[in-house]
Amino acid sequence: MTETFSDRCFLIVDDKPFLRNLLQGMLLRSRAGEVRHASHGAAAIDILNQPQGGGIDCLLCDWNMEPVNGLELLRTIRAGEVRAARDLPVVMLTGCGEERVVRNALELDAHGYLVKPVSHDRLVRALDAAFAKRLSLRPPEEYRRIPMVEMAPEAPAPSTIPPWVLLSEMRPATQREVSRILSEIRETGRESTILNVRRLDIDQIEPGKVLAQNVHAERGRLLLARGTVLNAALIGRLRELEALSGEAISLQVGDLEQRGEHD
Repeated sequence: MTETFSDRCFLIVDDKPFLRNLLQGMLLRSRAGEVRHASHGAAAIDILNQPQGGGIDCLLCDWNMEPVNGLELLRTIRAGEVRAARDLPVVMLTGCGEERVVRNALELDAHGYLVKPVSHDRLVRALDAAFAKRLSLRPPEEYRRIPMVEMAPEAPAPSTIPPWVLLSEMRPATQREVSRILSEIRETGRESTILNVRRLDIDQIEPGKVLAQNVHAERGRLLLARGTVLNAALIGRLRELEALSGEAISLQVGDLEQRGEHD
């Protein structure tokens, strides 16, 4: 497995800054020569229309973006409608393993695809395979005729969301979800006084400790609410997020005040 991409320039196309930075960190761990960003397909097209296709050697591209999504961007490249090479290596990123998206990407001769969240090892293997793959390109008009998968509307929020759920890093929480979580915390009395508050690294937190702060992700969305009892599964999930982000995470935690039956 390749340990370095020092002679490669990558373009990460994703509308979420957190995910762009996460992928950039993984690429830099593999000593990528250069990493550039675009927040959607239209911005990527501007870069690929620069001389020599902006010098991009490989595209890491999310699917679900506006105004130009990842599949539309891939079709634009394969149809020769930008200055980049038509066989530019493109690895698609998706938040799901949905068959219709994968099938559409393969029809458009994507070099590979990854389901988020992406680990460093899986990313390196996908890039190795992409650089080794040689495409037999079809005429541009064949790519132009391939229909695009339409982006589905956001699924409705489930009827109940337990207050301990760690919301996915791959999608924003709706206001409805946040309201439910906070409501359930109030209903279960978990806004009680939290004692012995101190800041600990993830590895120092023991199951049963209670969050003394809200935990947010990019764009301010709520991941875990104050008053959440951290069980082993949640602590394990936080360790995964820490490993993926490449940054140390510390949290304010404490103990719930013990109330007598007369309270």
